[in-house]
Amino acid sequence: MKQLFIGLIAEGTTDIRFLKSVIEKSIQELSWQCDNQVEIFPIREIAAEGDGFVEKMLAASKCAWQNYGISALCIHADSDARTIDSVILNKFDPFISALTSMPEEEYCKHIIPTIPIQMIESWMLAEKELLKRLINARDMSDADLGLDRAPESYADPKSAIENAIRRAMSEQPKKKRNQIGIADLYEILGNRLSLERLRTIPSFAKFEENVIIVFKNMGLMR
Repeated sequence: MKQLFIGLIAEGTTDIRFLKSVIEKSIQELSWQCDNQVEIFPIREIAAEGDGFVEKMLAASKCAWQNYGISALCIHADSDARTIDSVILNKFDPFISALTSMPEEEYCKHIIPTIPIQMIESWMLAEKELLKRLINARDMSDADLGLDRAPESYADPKSAIENAIRRAMSEQPKKKRNQIGIADLYEILGNRLSLERLRTIPSFAKFEENVIIVFKNMGLMR
């Protein structure tokens, strides 16, 4: 049995709380397509320190391999106002180019770009009925909450969720208001969101394509 140790670098602590569960579930399920049985160990957070994306990621790749034996490294980078292709061109391509020249025995060379459109909160909008239940708004329509658009169409999905929470709270008795904030949702949604719904979001589907490419490069899939 092949053992895989997956590392994760995320842009913020709330991103980690959401992404660890999502990525673990996804990679575990995708591993079932491998030619032989694969054991996926719990995701390990890897710190990224330094100046500039390339320098930070090189240091993280070295740390991931030498300290934890990480097999593949998921690197989260929000697209913000850019396209995924732009993030790949301006961030990941220079990093991968620099990583290629580094010693095989010192660096984790299998990289999985993890690039939500705009920001990670767009993935949190994959299952709006679940979100509505969590903010006590199951009787409100998506339009009432300002959530009637495709997740990746929001320029600021974090603000969209925060606004939905405020609208939901405004319908509650005063004593029940302000009992939940967006910070409370990251880990819950990460644990509960279905992969089926996440796969309707193009940037998440692209992430899973990147996982499969790495599996093939590792000789786990044909």
